[in-house]
Amino acid sequence: MDSAATVPSSATAAATVLQEQQQQLQQQTSRISLLVKEVESSTAGANSANLVLQLDSLNRLTEFSEQLRARVQEHNQHIESLCSLHYEGFVESIGQLLQVKSDASQLQRRVADVSSRVNEVCARLNSLCVDLMQSGQTLHNLDSARESLQLCLPVLDAYSRLRAQMNRRQPYHALKTLERLEHSLLPLLPPYAFTEAIRRELPRIREQIREASENELKDYLVGVRGDRSRLVGAIALRLVAQQAGLAFSMLGSSSEPLDHGEGSNIDDLLDFSPVYRCLNIHTVLGEKTRFQQYYRNQRSYQCTSMLQMSPLGSSRVNYAEFFAQFVGFFVVEDNLHHTMPDMVTREFLNELWQNALEILTRLVRARLSDKLENTDALLDFKKYIQLLLIAMRSYGYRVALVSDLIKEMQAKYFRVLQDNYRPMFQHIFADDNYTAMLLQNAEDYKAQVLDLYPFSSAEFDSLPYPKRTSFSQMVPLVYSTCAQFVDECLCFHDGASADAGGTSNAELEDSLSKAINDLLAYTVRDCFKERLRELHLPELIQMIVNVEALEEVCDRLEAYTMQRLDSGGVKLHGKAVFKDCQAECESFAYEKMKEQVNKMISLAEYDWDYDPIEAGHTSSGNHGQQQAQSAQNLQQQLPPPSAWVSDLMAYLHSTFTAFTNLPPKVAQTACLISCKHVHEELLGLVMDPQVRSIGPAVLLQLSSDIACCKAFATNSPVPGLEPETLCMAFEELSQLLRLVVSNDWQVFLRECQTGPRSRYDRVTVSKAVQLLEKVREFDRRKGSFLANFRSKQRKETEVVLKQLRTLVPGGTAH
Repeated sequence: MDSAATVPSSATAAATVLQEQQQQLQQQTSRISLLVKEVESSTAGANSANLVLQLDSLNRLTEFSEQLRARVQEHNQHIESLCSLHYEGFVESIGQLLQVKSDASQLQRRVADVSSRVNEVCARLNSLCVDLMQSGQTLHNLDSARESLQLCLPVLDAYSRLRAQMNRRQPYHALKTLERLEHSLLPLLPPYAFTEAIRRELPRIREQIREASENELKDYLVGVRGDRSRLVGAIALRLVAQQAGLAFSMLGSSSEPLDHGEGSNIDDLLDFSPVYRCLNIHTVLGEKTRFQQYYRNQRSYQCTSMLQMSPLGSSRVNYAEFFAQFVGFFVVEDNLHHTMPDMVTREFLNELWQNALEILTRLVRARLSDKLENTDALLDFKKYIQLLLIAMRSYGYRVALVSDLIKEMQAKYFRVLQDNYRPMFQHIFADDNYTAMLLQNAEDYKAQVLDLYPFSSAEFDSLPYPKRTSFSQMVPLVYSTCAQFVDECLCFHDGASADAGGTSNAELEDSLSKAINDLLAYTVRDCFKERLRELHLPELIQMIVNVEALEEVCDRLEAYTMQRLDSGGVKLHGKAVFKDCQAECESFAYEKMKEQVNKMISLAEYDWDYDPIEAGHTSSGNHGQQQAQSAQNLQQQLPPPSAWVSDLMAYLHSTFTAFTNLPPKVAQTACLISCKHVHEELLGLVMDPQVRSIGPAVLLQLSSDIACCKAFATNSPVPGLEPETLCMAFEELSQLLRLVVSNDWQVFLRECQTGPRSRYDRVTVSKAVQLLEKVREFDRRKGSFLANFRSKQRKETEVVLKQLRTLVPGGTAH
């Protein structure tokens, strides 16, 4: 079965192979047919190589040749059929052609003849055409040359004009010519040799134009920083002064050039065309930003150098030149700002102004601190600063620093004024006679008082002539000098309202009040103190009266100042100053009186160990009884007061009697202080540690002296001072002496232990102990005398001392 199955499958495969071979054969046959058709086509020659390659690949060249021969044969048969069909027409055509041959020969002869004649004519015509073409070309060349020359002439003319403008140093016009030549004329011409040379020359000419414009700008910058700029500033300041209504001449001797510039504007005084031209040139050259920065740097440098190289002189002309040039600089820049806002911007001007103002502020402050010590120079300087403030504010600049400078100048002016017035007040205090003014008649009253000081008093006016004022000549002179100081202070603000650069009314009131108060508090007070140390007591008394009158002067001075200012905001503190002066003067007067009292007390000579009993003893047998009787008599009567005490009381009485012009309180205080000082000195003598013993006689003498002092106090020469008050000044020593002399210790001990203290309320236990110890010491030294009489007294003294010591804080009984 396997072999049977294999046989059919082989047959099938063979059939399949045979079928495939048949299909390949059919395909090759169809391709050969296509190749034959391709040979017949007109493109066979072009594709012969490809045809051969295809035939070679098929490997059936014989079959192809057979088919090709069959096709050739078919075509031959077709040709023969065609020729047999058209033969008769061909013969006829040949006959006709032979007939035409003779006609053609004749026609050929005639054509040859016409052709020869035409050739002759054409030869002549060609010759004429050549001549015509040459003439036309010549004419065209002439037209082209004329047109080229017409185009070249403007270029040559422009180039010639460009060179001429460069020679005449007209860079702006030259640049305009160069731009026209480069952008309008040269592009119209072909690249001739001379145009190429001109094109190569243009960059160098452009650079020359730039340099020439910068040189012209430099000449302008040099010129504008000189006299012309100063003249512009001078005219601007003068116009500002006229508009502000300032009543002073601004420019003094340097104003002559202003007569030629009357009514002129800045454009008439300065030629800004170099700046405009230079800006336009650099704009065209594409260097506008660079030029603007260059101009700003140059002007900033000029501004700085103008300030640093122009120190403020001391004369008025130098002030005018300096501030005219300073203001002129900014006036010029402000004018350029309005015409060229892109180059001179407001930011640049503000920065330039701030830098210049800082330098100016340093210069002015340096001048204020170093050189200006004259009020006239300060006023002159201030006027220029004030005009500067008004002018620059009108141009829109910030002037707060300038206002601060004026305030600093005002403070400086006031300080200089105070320094100038110091010697005047020194002379017033030094030259015064410190005596009340005697007025013989109304003329004296007017000349010595009213013309200097608006004094008014109904009580004084009612007095008949001759009459005396309470004050001396010093008071009217102080007032008139202070009023003159106020007038000179106001000179700083003359013609200077707040709108004109001055201070407001409130600021003026404050500054003037401060200046006057400083004058009174420092200058007047210092001169007062200097003179006060040199015065004697009578002069001090008159000075006290004068100072009291000066308090009223302050009120009148305040009224005068408000009248000058036409306002009521002036507040003077002169009263407080003069109250202090009065207190110092009173203190000096009290010290002078104490010095006089001390001089007279220094004359006191107490013999502390003096014992009249011992001095008067005898050698008789009954001398003990006599001495005891003398001791009892000593305690019962007082000796007359010491001579120095009587003289001192007489001096005090005469002095206080002369205090009629003094204020009652001052006189009362002086009297009370003098009495207290006398008491303190006497008490100091008694309690002096160097005085170790005091005898009864000295105690009685001291009691007599104190009694004399109390008698003076009882008959007090000062009105309004109660005698009891004045007597109390001597009460402590009086009670102490009475206690010791009267030996009233039991009463004193009882008052100290149980109270109340009435009889010896001024006596302290410590002082009582000190005095009793000195008395005991005296008894010890004089113990050989009156031994029987004093033995009992000595024992009592010891007992009292022990009791007193127990009453002293921290004390113990010995």
